[in-house]
Amino acid sequence: MKLFEAVRPATLEEVSWLRKALRRQLAQLRIGTDIVDEVVLALVELATNVVRHSDPAPTEIGLEVRLDGVVITLVLTDDGGAFPAFEDRWRKVRLAASDPDSAGGRGIAIARIALDEARYEAGPPNRLTLRRQLARRRPQLLVVEDEPVLLEAYLTLLEPDYRVLPAQTLRNALDIARKTKVDLILTDFHLGSEPGTALLEALENDADRPPIPIVMITGDPSVRLRVLELGVDTFLTKPVVPERLLETVKLALVRSARQRARLFQYFASSLDRLVHPELPPRLGAFATALCWETADIGGGDLVIHLRRPECDRIVLVDVMGHGINAKAGAVAHAAMVRALDVDGRFDPGAFMARWSRLVFSEAGLDGVVATALVVDLFPDGRIAIASAGHPRPMVVTRDGARALEVDGPLLGFTDTADYDTLEVMLNPGERLLLATDGLDPTELASGGPCPAWLTAELSSRQSAPLETAAARAATRVAARLGPDPEDDWMMVLLERADARTDAEAPAPHEGLPAMAGPRAAPSPQVSPVVVPPVVVPPVPDVPVPDTPIPNPPVPDPLIPDPPVPEVPIIVLRDTAAEDLSGDHAIGAGDLAPDFQPSGIGALRKAVGEEAFAGLARRFLENAAQKITDWEKAHDPVAVVAAAHALAGLLGQFGLAASAARARAVEHEPDPQTRLLLARGLAPLARAEIALFKAWFGGGHG
Repeated sequence: MKLFEAVRPATLEEVSWLRKALRRQLAQLRIGTDIVDEVVLALVELATNVVRHSDPAPTEIGLEVRLDGVVITLVLTDDGGAFPAFEDRWRKVRLAASDPDSAGGRGIAIARIALDEARYEAGPPNRLTLRRQLARRRPQLLVVEDEPVLLEAYLTLLEPDYRVLPAQTLRNALDIARKTKVDLILTDFHLGSEPGTALLEALENDADRPPIPIVMITGDPSVRLRVLELGVDTFLTKPVVPERLLETVKLALVRSARQRARLFQYFASSLDRLVHPELPPRLGAFATALCWETADIGGGDLVIHLRRPECDRIVLVDVMGHGINAKAGAVAHAAMVRALDVDGRFDPGAFMARWSRLVFSEAGLDGVVATALVVDLFPDGRIAIASAGHPRPMVVTRDGARALEVDGPLLGFTDTADYDTLEVMLNPGERLLLATDGLDPTELASGGPCPAWLTAELSSRQSAPLETAAARAATRVAARLGPDPEDDWMMVLLERADARTDAEAPAPHEGLPAMAGPRAAPSPQVSPVVVPPVVVPPVPDVPVPDTPIPNPPVPDPLIPDPPVPEVPIIVLRDTAAEDLSGDHAIGAGDLAPDFQPSGIGALRKAVGEEAFAGLARRFLENAAQKITDWEKAHDPVAVVAAAHALAGLLGQFGLAASAARARAVEHEPDPQTRLLLARGLAPLARAEIALFKAWFGGGHG
């Protein structure tokens, strides 16, 4: 479905025109405002790069935007000089490598955060194809740190596994948190002159969003009680150890998911009866088999059977996401489907159009993205189908599979959507596969055909009974997706009932194989096969796998009845300030340099040599400037904040003695003593920086 098309002169003024025109067009559609903002910002950054940096400069620039399933595709063309090695730069660029407050040179990095994929073809014309799913697949983190080098270090560690949004001020962080769906916040306690607790307090008072897990970084043990009162329950040591930071973020996400699941489980039993997936084993002239699994308690995949005088109707719905929000969306769609079915005059296309207009008019579904299929099964073997952005149905035979060309806009995407009805005849020996995109999120999100690995599995078992073929395919799906699928998935397999022979029919008590994978599944039903949600057993204490929300063992908190989810908040604490005795005491003489490479070596290993080289260069530049400014400072009050910032920076890069001296300055109550302590910091820091340079230049890890 084409959403937008324009060709304009290649100037910055025309890039601004494209931005306004595209935003106006997308605002008329049911797309979340945060996704619209991110897509438009990415487009503007990349188009600006084309206008400013192409050699020779382009004379015109074109933009085409279309929607395929739940994927927005943008095609940017220009007639200027090609960008060499664009895709290599795209893979390697990190927002961490640039100053978050600087607009220059950050276009590709900003676009990479907002988009899922970029493909560049040199021209003429040059062609840049960009893709973004309307539903998020990776957790999105907000990282708040006022020290640019430390912010860069955190971003570099987290960007490979998460979408990461940086902020250097409290105001910027609040703005992002209110406008964008954030799954976790990592924040420093000290944000310039304002404490990070102001962010917690503001979010706590925001009734429009669920609780957000917060990981708080601090080197000040004196704030412990105050932060505990806001719900913080764990402290970690600063400077930040890379492995510990990654583990802490993952565990915070896991704990948050478990708490949401426990809360939802309390309320879900009545809702589940309304949308529990099930189909009769026989629908008129057709036999059916159903397999499904949810990625969380609840789920947004839904199948409904509607009996009609002339046919049986199957409605398959996939509400993007999973958990509480997806389940609520599924319940709303189920209610609308059953209400619309009261008037039985409409074929699948007309039914889908009425349904879509109803969704568009319902303000409560704003931003809820859903795909759907409406399938009518007639006694003579005919099938009528309409699609709203759903993965294409597949006709599977012994010799292969073919996709049915049936498409349409997402449900509620516009108020004027029309849907065609496709009629096909399912012959003996053919099976019809209906599936949601959770079976293969990468391949199916754009509404295309089911993946070849799945159709090949079904083709190879075409002679097996329907129930057995479906169960074997479900085993393959579970093994491919692993123990923690990113999304709910559902699969319906249909065939003509008269195609089954007595020899092929399963025995009444024939056991079918359980779904593959490390989790144990209940014994599946035989007719139809319904593979229910699988309960995850406790796993051993091993490193958490690189999945968006893993399942390591986390003790469940005590939850009152009814359970209320707590916000998991974790604070990183610096113990250096507590060690102010002995050589650290005033009057004991200057400290000897104490460069400790173990922690910074772990960071070097975690982010890779190329990324660390950039971090090291920016640390040396930043530290040199801060030390120069430090020597000019004579205000005993202002030096406290400067000491806190310097201690965090130096400690993170292994300059232990100078970090400890900065902590001593920060916590010294007497102004004159504080200034005396401050005078010895600069030469000590420079000596440790020389040791850092020697270590870095020697290539030690």
